[in-house]
Amino acid sequence: MNILRILLTALLVLLCSTAQTQSFDNTHLIEDASNGDPQAQYTLAHLYLKGKGGIEFDVEEAVKLLESAAEGGHKEAAFDLAFLYLNGTKLGKDRVKALYWLTRSAEMGQVDAQYFLGMAYRKSDPGQAASWLKMAADGGHLEAAGELDKICAANPLWCRFTAD
Repeated sequence: MNILRILLTALLVLLCSTAQTQSFDNTHLIEDASNGDPQAQYTLAHLYLKGKGGIEFDVEEAVKLLESAAEGGHKEAAFDLAFLYLNGTKLGKDRVKALYWLTRSAEMGQVDAQYFLGMAYRKSDPGQAASWLKMAADGGHLEAAGELDKICAANPLWCRFTAD
């Protein structure tokens, strides 16, 4: 009977300790974000988007932080903004803002942004598409390389840059 009581007590202690809410101290993260650290702004924005880490869900605050991080040169923040505006699940869809942030991210060297921008231009401006896909392919994006091959096969003039 003693063994059973000890096991039940241990089980109860384990269950109670895992059920307790974990407290987070984001003081330094919030301070760094307030002081303009793009990585801290990016990290804090994602906590706001997920409502995690002791931070309440707040899309508006997340977008402000992502914009600030992107303006500070954080290419992933610009990429995430593009998809927030494109998908419209957490805020309204806005294709103009999505294209703006996708372009900013691609200009900063984010290869997925370069790929998606190339795909976005594929029908309207194949030459521009080829240029973005070339950058992404040069950055190691395999799908971009495949799409670039298709565009260049259709019209080699769009891919003059490949002869350098």
